[in-house]
Amino acid sequence: MNDRRRRRSQDPYRALCLQLEHARSAGELDAMVLATDNGLLVAGAGERSVCEALGAIAPLLASPSFNGPVPGSLVGQRIGVRPLILDGETVYVASVGRSDGDACIESSIRGVYRILGYQAPRDSQLLVN
Repeated sequence: MNDRRRRRSQDPYRALCLQLEHARSAGELDAMVLATDNGLLVAGAGERSVCEALGAIAPLLASPSFNGPVPGSLVGQRIGVRPLILDGETVYVASVGRSDGDACIESSIRGVYRILGYQAPRDSQLLVN
């Protein structure tokens, strides 16, 4: 089997950061994060302050009823957020940048499942979230 990953880590936190950085770089995004339901940053790639702002607002942006302001470092950017359930807990993969980060988020979701040892849903299930 040919493993395309160049940089790896046995440490889950470091592996998540590397995966998010790979997706962020590939999508030419400013930041990508994995955040908890209460807005805490689990892992991120990009400038730390942007990652923290994105992680904090990701759960709010995932709500269809949210219409509040976004932090200043995110204003004027394209923000993408996708929720996923891990052991009954909702976490969020989010991206911010001038380009559309949907493909990067999709790639990162698969990476999060793999790194944390979960069975990834089929593609059709990913599109429903």
